[in-house]
Amino acid sequence: MAYLQNWDNAVHYSDIDDAKINADIAELRVEVEALEVETKTFADHLNAELPAWNDEIKAQLSAVFVRLDAISPRIHNLSVYVQSVATIDSGNVEAKKLISVMQGLGSNMGQAFAPVMVFLTRASDDFITSLYEQDFIAPYKFRIDYSRQHSDQLLSVNEENLISAMAQNGLQAWGNLYNELSSSLSGEVNGETYGLAKIFNMQFDEDRDTREQAWRATQGAWSGRAETAAYIVNSINGWRIEERKKRSTISEYHYLDEAVRDSRVSRKTLDAMMGAAYDRRDIGHRALAGMQKQLGVREMRPWDLTSPAPVSSNATYTYDEAIDLIAKCFSAFNPEMGAFVVMMAEKGWIDAEPTDTRRTGAYCTGFSEPREPRVFMTFEGTMTNVTTLAHELGHAWHNWVMRDMHKSLTQYPMTLAETASIFAENLVRDYLFTHAKDEDAKLVIGWNDAEMATAMLNNIPARFDFERSLVDARIKGFVPEPQLVALMGDAWGKWYDDSLAEYDPYFWATKLHFSISGMGFYNFPYLFGYLFSLGVYQQKDELGDRFNDLYTGLLRDTGSMTAEQVVMKHLSRDIEKPEFWHNSLDMVDKAIAQFENLPVKA
Repeated sequence: MAYLQNWDNAVHYSDIDDAKINADIAELRVEVEALEVETKTFADHLNAELPAWNDEIKAQLSAVFVRLDAISPRIHNLSVYVQSVATIDSGNVEAKKLISVMQGLGSNMGQAFAPVMVFLTRASDDFITSLYEQDFIAPYKFRIDYSRQHSDQLLSVNEENLISAMAQNGLQAWGNLYNELSSSLSGEVNGETYGLAKIFNMQFDEDRDTREQAWRATQGAWSGRAETAAYIVNSINGWRIEERKKRSTISEYHYLDEAVRDSRVSRKTLDAMMGAAYDRRDIGHRALAGMQKQLGVREMRPWDLTSPAPVSSNATYTYDEAIDLIAKCFSAFNPEMGAFVVMMAEKGWIDAEPTDTRRTGAYCTGFSEPREPRVFMTFEGTMTNVTTLAHELGHAWHNWVMRDMHKSLTQYPMTLAETASIFAENLVRDYLFTHAKDEDAKLVIGWNDAEMATAMLNNIPARFDFERSLVDARIKGFVPEPQLVALMGDAWGKWYDDSLAEYDPYFWATKLHFSISGMGFYNFPYLFGYLFSLGVYQQKDELGDRFNDLYTGLLRDTGSMTAEQVVMKHLSRDIEKPEFWHNSLDMVDKAIAQFENLPVKA
């Protein structure tokens, strides 16, 4: 059958000019103002002795959380809608305006609620014990406890609100500028001019010359705007540095403390994982060497990292074929998961049609009411497109198994978010390798394993080290383009060594992740998700029929536990110890050994 390849969001609004949008915004502004009135009491309490638990404050808190539960999903829904329009039509002026409006509304809601969170973070243990006996607070217990553990970094209500208010036209504006810039840039490949989203897919072309042209076109487009890109990464990191200074009055708030707090892991876990990855980075080098041998080239260049497998007839897929393939792979593990993929495509919850106006990249988002996931990517038939689609559908499945839960309990960190997506990729790769009919088919899957190994064990850690160097340099002052290029070269050199003959000097500009305003150190969670997912995946065959319940339970706990707690509860493992990560790396080592033993096709 022909699946829908564009989003159908008509259940929410007819289009970006729907009069209901402005009506909803007006209603939400009134609701946010009412929330602000209700929370003023808690701001006043913070300027005096904090009260003990009593019936009056119980009623006040109940009213605040009931209103928050009513407002938050509506703001989220409208924000997702306008972002979805801007994603597929980057030139839509009305959508851009509404993005700013919704960021403002979200900021205002956060400011209105801030006095309550500050109050609860500073309240006595006896007060919190009484509070936790109330049903209305149950979905927020983890969030409150986690905030109380980090109370040293909490500012006053006025300071928290000032930061939130200024971020809309400061921090967030720089991220918005990057998105605007990336959707407007273009380059020339094979004599034709294309937008960067189209050119990105050309970097996966079978023809090496086309891949090189696409890579150089991307480099050229961004190097031509390098000064702007440098200002973006400097301004975003400069903002974060100043905010951390403000939050370091009681105890130092290091940038890695902030990163692990956002990702709900400990510094010990981060150090154990990165240390294990550095010790075993040669696995990625071996993967590259195997790819080089199969390609029959003298040396590996950046555009070879995205080469498809050199088989006689590199399989391409129509969108419908990709959906059916992923559904089949998922169904072999869990029939409900396969049926979910078909439902996503039939309902128009995936937007994948190549167009000149869409932004680059791929992501999963979702509406709150009703609870519906959405996937965005640009699908042009490559095997990489198939695995990217599977990756995003893994995210969507994660959201789907939590659809009956309170929204506060579904807000999981990046580290645990990547578990479901990479697990989904593994399902596709394993199924295809198991059902491969010839050596070409096996090479395609082995190639994908090799690409993943070098991406996760060389590229992702290089991004992490670059960002550390960037922040350290930014603390001392503005980091100009030449220094950014040098820092990126140093990071690639540390992790790739001589497995690549050339590095990617403008990766700091071409990669969106360094310019995301909402989160720093966006990349190490991918390595966490990759290795953690392998650790989870390893249990699949060992537990048999019991595994699906374990996996679903693990996903449902990701919004209400730290990563360490989730792993200990469901796998009885300590991820602060290097052994956990080395066990997963052993699985990668085995996959690359299998790839190395495949017959050479070049």
